[in-house]
Amino acid sequence: MKRLFQDAKPGFWLSAAAAVIALVGAAAYVIIYMATAGETVDRVFSWLTLGLMLGGAVVTLAGEVLKLPFTPILGGACFAVGFANHLVETAYPLADVLTGVPFFGGNPTLAIAFSVVFGVAAILNVAGAFMAHRK
Repeated sequence: MKRLFQDAKPGFWLSAAAAVIALVGAAAYVIIYMATAGETVDRVFSWLTLGLMLGGAVVTLAGEVLKLPFTPILGGACFAVGFANHLVETAYPLADVLTGVPFFGGNPTLAIAFSVVFGVAAILNVAGAFMAHRK
């Protein structure tokens, strides 16, 4: 374990932070949406978003442990597409809030909260992808 962090540079730490944030965020995403589900799951919840965030976290962490140079790009692609998919789903409850007409449904507070979490993970990973990871 000591050797993993021995020659780490800022890119490693940003990518690792992005992966941990995405992993924790994805776990909270599924737990909160399933806990708040009544007869059906909230409109904003997407299995694609969950899968992309988990996949990006696993790819990024595995790439850092195995010292593979291309995995920040793969993880970043997963984070970016998952974040974009979540933003598309967030538009529906926000449209209800902005128009004042409850048509689409969804929890706008949860949608915005997870947009921030997934956006932070995506931005950190993209920033880390352009920095050195190892000495």
